[in-house]
Amino acid sequence: MLRPFLWVHDRLTDLGFQLGKLCLAIILVSYCYEVVARYLFNAPTWWADEAVSYSLCIGCFLMMPHVTREKGHVAVTFLLEMIPAEKAKPAHWVIYLIGFLVCAAATWINLDENIRQIVNDVHMMKVKPFPKYYISVFITFGFGMSALHYLRMLDYRKIKVTAASSGAYE
Repeated sequence: MLRPFLWVHDRLTDLGFQLGKLCLAIILVSYCYEVVARYLFNAPTWWADEAVSYSLCIGCFLMMPHVTREKGHVAVTFLLEMIPAEKAKPAHWVIYLIGFLVCAAATWINLDENIRQIVNDVHMMKVKPFPKYYISVFITFGFGMSALHYLRMLDYRKIKVTAASSGAYE
């Protein structure tokens, strides 16, 4: 019954990862163009700084669900590696639960802020003003999708703990 939902969740995560890579390319091209335009042609751009800062925010939060799914976040695991395997499994479950609760709370807070920005017509105040929620909606997306990945990790049967307890998840 949940399979179609999980499939969509995984595809959205994959799409976010690919779009995050595109944001990285935009950052690279914008910086390079700005350097050439400014120092070779003495014609700085108005848009490069904005493109870089917006792409950085958007890219980070588009990639966040993929990093969560792959357990790519920085982790200090020496305590989990020191405890016996039968106690490490519940410890991993608690960590996933905390991750879910924190990401879900961040999603709720950000969604509330997105709604406030829409209702109050809040704009970014750079060279070319535009609605702030165009950028901040990606923060909500990243936390929400990551919360769902942590929720999926809470299936206790699928947590595999080995001698080097990495908390592998199937």
